[in-house]
Amino acid sequence: MRGVQGGEENIRKLRTYLDALKAEQRALPAFNSTPNLKAIAEACGFDRGVFYGKNSLAKVLIEEAASQLGLDDGRPIAETAFDEIRIRNEAKSQSDSRTKALEEEVIRLRAENARLKIENERYRAIRQMMAETGRAP
Repeated sequence: MRGVQGGEENIRKLRTYLDALKAEQRALPAFNSTPNLKAIAEACGFDRGVFYGKNSLAKVLIEEAASQLGLDDGRPIAETAFDEIRIRNEAKSQSDSRTKALEEEVIRLRAENARLKIENERYRAIRQMMAETGRAP
């Protein structure tokens, strides 16, 4: 919806969503330590552009809710120092394995790129020969 009615409807949906979070004692979804506006907009059933448009009330409501409810980035909460270290090590391990997978993909893509360059040069030479002689090699 657009216009004043659409804006009011979006605010109503947002307030309903925030009230449900409060009732369930849940935090706002987060991304990079800020409210995840995309996830919030999807949950409310409107476009995330609502938070960036003329409807500044939506942004204010999110900021208030973030301070009241907190943010949930999906990471488990450590209850002890041991758990905190374990969680940190698991995250590092996942990051390391992702880095290794990306490095392997880069190596594979470089090899493929080199092969394609050689193949392209070969076809370029064939095209040039055909253009000059009118015959295929």
